[in-house]
Amino acid sequence: MLLLRDDLSIVGQTSASQEWLAMLLPQPGGMAPIPACAYNVAAQLLARQHGVDGHEAMARVHLHDGVWVTLRASRVEPSDLIAVTIEPTSSGDRLDMFSRANGLSSRERELLTLLAQGTATVEAASRMSLSPHTVQDHLKSVFSKTGTHNRRVLLSHALGVRGDAETPPPRNDRLPST
Repeated sequence: MLLLRDDLSIVGQTSASQEWLAMLLPQPGGMAPIPACAYNVAAQLLARQHGVDGHEAMARVHLHDGVWVTLRASRVEPSDLIAVTIEPTSSGDRLDMFSRANGLSSRERELLTLLAQGTATVEAASRMSLSPHTVQDHLKSVFSKTGTHNRRVLLSHALGVRGDAETPPPRNDRLPST
């Protein structure tokens, strides 16, 4: 967590936030990094509170190797401080972001979610009240829209894990604890 005043000056931060911020904006010589995305979500909270913009005070940022983080800003009660939290982006949020970025239809999004849960074609067809052939047609459309050619690569792209056989997926143990 990063604590800011309304003028966006830093009041304090947790050790976990220092690790996240170093990953978001690496600095030479151990300088304290505060990337623009942390200020942006705090500024969005202020804009929302002043009626300028109604969007949620949050942002998702790609770090590396398919690792995404979500930043959110909210007020610390009863003070006037702004808390900016930084946490790994959930797989559901990554699926949603990937689906929207690739223009998937609602049925294609539903299929992608089922595939991410490990659902086989026949089971997906049953859950979606479709024939297995129609599910395959939806899957071909998803492959076309996402530039992928098989389920493994599709899911690796959607969930932020490398899909090539020689490269193991990124280890979560290098992410700071929250």
